[in-house]
Amino acid sequence: MTYSIKSASTLTIALLAVLGASAVRAQSNSENGAAKAPTTASARSAVSDAQAARAQAQAAQQAAEQAEASKRSGAITADGAAQAEYQAYTANQASLDAEAAANTAVNAANDANGAKSSVDGGTAQPYGATIEARQSANQARAASIAAGNAAANANLAAQATEQAVTAPAAAPAAVATSGITADVSAAAVQPEVSFHSIPPDSVVGDYRVDFATLDANHDGHVSRAEASSNATLTSEFEAVDNDHNGRLSQQELSGWTR
Repeated sequence: MTYSIKSASTLTIALLAVLGASAVRAQSNSENGAAKAPTTASARSAVSDAQAARAQAQAAQQAAEQAEASKRSGAITADGAAQAEYQAYTANQASLDAEAAANTAVNAANDANGAKSSVDGGTAQPYGATIEARQSANQARAASIAAGNAAANANLAAQATEQAVTAPAAAPAAVATSGITADVSAAAVQPEVSFHSIPPDSVVGDYRVDFATLDANHDGHVSRAEASSNATLTSEFEAVDNDHNGRLSQQELSGWTR
């Protein structure tokens, strides 16, 4: 049997095409095989972090509910009530932050699993799927950490709410006494003392003075300075000085002279 040159060429080209396709498939299978391990590891890591983030979100929600219950129980003081209101609000916000972070982690885990499935089914570029799975795993890890921080903040706020509602009223500030200590118990049993006022124009007592002796300058009046030699008259000077001219006449001292 003889073949023409044209037939031989056609057969050669067909054989080369089959061999080339086989080589491409072999290379693709090899790349997929190499990508399976890292994509699987990334997907597993992302799922684990997503589960941890979800648990932290639940813990944060429980802390927020605890803070709300403490606030509703009523505080001892008005300041405590205001502080409890603020701390309960803080706990609720932290719970919302934890929930958002958990959702982000779950979405990242789904993306990582999607990349793994593409590699397992041979429907994706292995190198690109590996990078996508790794990035998704990193995103899930960051979201899990954020959820943990938010849960911690919610727990601290719940504790602060409890402390606010149970805080007693502040003791009254001590009054400064400038170094003088008052004995309250002793003062309480002291007898009552009554005070009576005396009209300013009265003269108390039966006193006698020598007008001529007191009138040192013999001007017919006794000045305050001249009256200073008599302690009693000095203390009563204002009462005796009826016209309030600062000196005493014989008439004003009529009841005093002898």
